[in-house]
Amino acid sequence: MYKYSIIFKIKEFIKKVLFRYTPFGKPSYTYNIEPCQLSKLTNLLDELKETEGNFAEIGVARGQTTLFLANHIKSINYLQFNKNFKYYAIDTFSSFIKDDLNFEIKNRGKKLQELKGFSYNSFDRWKYNFKDFDFVKPIKSDCSVFNYETIAPLKLILIDVDLYLPTKKALEKVFKYLIKGGYILVDDVRDNNEYDGAYQAYMEFCSENNIKPSIIGSKCGLIKKE
Repeated sequence: MYKYSIIFKIKEFIKKVLFRYTPFGKPSYTYNIEPCQLSKLTNLLDELKETEGNFAEIGVARGQTTLFLANHIKSINYLQFNKNFKYYAIDTFSSFIKDDLNFEIKNRGKKLQELKGFSYNSFDRWKYNFKDFDFVKPIKSDCSVFNYETIAPLKLILIDVDLYLPTKKALEKVFKYLIKGGYILVDDVRDNNEYDGAYQAYMEFCSENNIKPSIIGSKCGLIKKE
């Protein structure tokens, strides 16, 4: 007992030093999407919990958002309402597709150094990190060519792939398999920045389908299928 008391005191002392005298104790926001987007997603999951259909997150990076939402789903015992529910996580698990990058450079005036990223990812490691969530199903694929019929019906979709071509193609493909009353959220819908391809794709898709654009927070485009 005395030994564990000493260990506890040492740990508390280290925490005190780190928090008071170093930047390591500073809290950090680890998500790439805004709090209102996370809130909207959890609210929509709750709203649709008794509705048949799956959730697809398209573009998952390290899985921070996936982990947040998977914990929410697990904590409220979501599968008691929909036992067949699956959370599909779709990504290349490597980096952007070369053709999508070239389009941004040649057609949208972007620079390659602005757009590189996500090469650190690993499909096997990502799968391992989510081994405790049986309903989370990672899929390694280019979202522009993936057959979404294989995971239909879809009731909620988050698209976070940044660039114009994959965002536009994903929107066109998934909308067909979205149930009536279902929702799509598109991240990075903000003009005049390095990833404003998502903004262009979202606005074009809404215009082509007579959908009124709706922005949550400062950069999340919402679509509801009526």
